Amino acid sequence: MNAAIWAHPWDLVDEGAERAAERLAALGIDEVNLATTMHSVQTLNPHNPERKTFFADASEYFQPDWDRYGEITPDVNETMGDDDWLAEIAAGFEGTPVDLNSWGATFHSSRQGQRHPDATLTSPFGDSLVFGLCPSHPDVQEFGIELTGDLGDRDVFETVEMELADYQYGTGYGWHHQEFFHRLGRLGEFLFGLCFCEHCQDNARAAGVDVERARQSARAGLTDRFEGRLAHDTDVGGWLMEHPEVFAYADARRETLTELFGAFDDVLGDTDFGYYFKMGGLGDDRMGVEHSWKHGLDLSGMSQYMDEATVLAYHSDPTVVRDDVHTTRSLVDAPVRAGILAGDPIVHSRAQLREQVEAAVDAGADSLSFYGYGVVPERNLEWIGDVLATIE
Repeated sequence: MNAAIWAHPWDLVDEGAERAAERLAALGIDEVNLATTMHSVQTLNPHNPERKTFFADASEYFQPDWDRYGEITPDVNETMGDDDWLAEIAAGFEGTPVDLNSWGATFHSSRQGQRHPDATLTSPFGDSLVFGLCPSHPDVQEFGIELTGDLGDRDVFETVEMELADYQYGTGYGWHHQEFFHRLGRLGEFLFGLCFCEHCQDNARAAGVDVERARQSARAGLTDRFEGRLAHDTDVGGWLMEHPEVFAYADARRETLTELFGAFDDVLGDTDFGYYFKMGGLGDDRMGVEHSWKHGLDLSGMSQYMDEATVLAYHSDPTVVRDDVHTTRSLVDAPVRAGILAGDPIVHSRAQLREQVEAAVDAGADSLSFYGYGVVPERNLEWIGDVLATIE
């Protein structure tokens, strides 16, 4: 079975790209999903020979073709400087049995959000949610399309894989020291992150939605949650049935994203296009891919453009991993790759990792991706090799 592993560029550069490729091939790894565009991050790097931690604001890890960009331009990582880690890694992997994929968190950039607050997701109260650029904004769309084409034109990637090129959920995935001393719950998260920027409003009006009524209802729902009049575990679907204008407003976003994904696919030409689905947090705080509509994703519409769908099944219970893969296969008309977190807090032994992988394979996963090369200890990499040796 085809197996990939996610990797940050600094780990491959510090170890030496060719040496890392040889090591991964010996583990049974066929592909590396290489971070090219990342959100703000601090990693712990247990086996990196040069540094044990790496911190970066949201940035790109290659030297862009600057002429192709418009109002929003890439942020080249400061540590990389004038070097080109992508080019260095691609050269090191050339001639090895390990292929490269691009892995990018396309619109999850707090740095871009701070520079372009008018292009961010906007809460129902009018707040700029700086962690996420809004896919409805023409400048954001142009940036995403050109960034995708810039990566595809380099002719070093089998697949350009994306995550968070959508209407990111609620309070986002964190990028600073958040002080949220209130449990929003799933409904509160959904309403808080429901974008009311001018472009989202215009798109909804064009679809016949009463935008002002939708915004008033969203604000009222959040206020009721803030004041305790609405329970944190209120069912999202039930609440939306009672507030159809909010549902209609959220539903209008699906066409925008589907068209944008079509543009991503077009600009990539013969390079494959893949997308990641992760609707909840680690462990028990889970929402399966069936909740992807909360991100504005139309799985049926997207399927015509995706060459691969990756479900990030980061759950300690292998039955949940199985359910995630099975559900994704039932909703997406594309090959499904199961993403497995091969470290803490999900996996603590070789046996646990084997259970996760077997569950994914039994549910019909077409391939696997493991997280991640530089962030798990040496022993966990050995576990990956041992488990892959037992999987056909």
